[in-house]
Amino acid sequence: MRLLPLAFALSLSAAPALAQDTPQKMLNMASQIRAQAAQMKEMLSPTDYADMLSQAAQIEQDVRDGGFAIPVAKEPLTLSKRIADAHQGRLDWLDGEAACVGYGWENHRTFVSNYGDPERDRLCRKAFAHFERYFLITRDGGGSAAAEPHLEAYDRTAQAATDYYANRRR
Repeated sequence: MRLLPLAFALSLSAAPALAQDTPQKMLNMASQIRAQAAQMKEMLSPTDYADMLSQAAQIEQDVRDGGFAIPVAKEPLTLSKRIADAHQGRLDWLDGEAACVGYGWENHRTFVSNYGDPERDRLCRKAFAHFERYFLITRDGGGSAAAEPHLEAYDRTAQAATDYYANRRR
C-alpha cells in the first residue's frame, strides 16, 4: 500500500520531468507530488502521506544541491557517424560521386574504366577495396576495432579520388 501512491504520483509526472531533465521540471514534479499527497490525504495512511511529502522535500533538496543541473554526457562521435553526417547519411558516399562512376565495392576488382587515367582508376579501386573489407568484416561480426581502420582508409582514399578528379577537371 505504501508504494501505490508513490507509483501513481510518479506515473503522472516523472516521465515529462525526466524527459526534460531540468531542475525546474524536477521542482514541478515535487510540487505535483505535494499536491497529489494533499488530494489523497484521506485515502493514505499517515506513513504514506509523510513518505510522499518526504520524497517531494528530497527532490527539492537535490535541486538545491545541484543534483539535476549536470548536463547529460553526449555520445562520443564515432567514425561511421562522422562520415555519415558529412555525406547525407551514407558511408559508401563515393558511389554518388562522379570521380568513380561505374565503380562499386562489389565490382572494383573487375570493372574496367574507359577514362584513360590510371591514377584515377587506382584511387577508385583502392577506395572501394577498403570499403569492401570494411563491409565484410562488419557483416561477419568482426567488430568495429577491426572494421574501422578500413572505413577510415576508404574515406581518406575516396576523398583523395574526388580531389584528384576535381583538380584534373580544371
